[in-house]
Amino acid sequence: STLMFLALVALIAGSAMTQEKPKFTYVGDAKCKMCHKDVHAAWLDTKHAKAFGVLKPEEQKKPECVKCHVTGTTAENVQLDGVQCEACHGPGSEYKKPTIMSKAKYAADKAAARKVALEAGLIMPTAEVCTKCHTKEGNPNFKEFDFAKSKGLVHAVKAAAPAEEKK
Repeated sequence: STLMFLALVALIAGSAMTQEKPKFTYVGDAKCKMCHKDVHAAWLDTKHAKAFGVLKPEEQKKPECVKCHVTGTTAENVQLDGVQCEACHGPGSEYKKPTIMSKAKYAADKAAARKVALEAGLIMPTAEVCTKCHTKEGNPNFKEFDFAKSKGLVHAVKAAAPAEEKK
């Protein structure tokens, strides 16, 4: 009887765990654009924005190609084509919240605001983030990668700039 009760508790707990949504999910560049208009506009003209479109139709179906030419999928299973914001900055479901990306909060205490954003999944790209895709292995069009020279090519880089407030 006790054993049966424990088995039932384990079954219910396991079922509840499988129904949970992942904590960090992709939201797509349209969400980022709402506050980061200038950065988004700069990104639109980059190779990253057009990364999925440069693949041949047969390559667009290959997981080994798509893994670097698509950011991922949203919680609603919408494919995010290209190397969007979250490919480099991490899934934005948690850090996109106004309570985290608030300009006022950032201005009051930059270090604390950044810490909260990082805890909510924000990634500040490093060479290691970039070289997950910018690697010779499996890349027939590989060109030597230099993080210092390349980071300004993705979008206009602002040193720790906060999101613009919505108007």
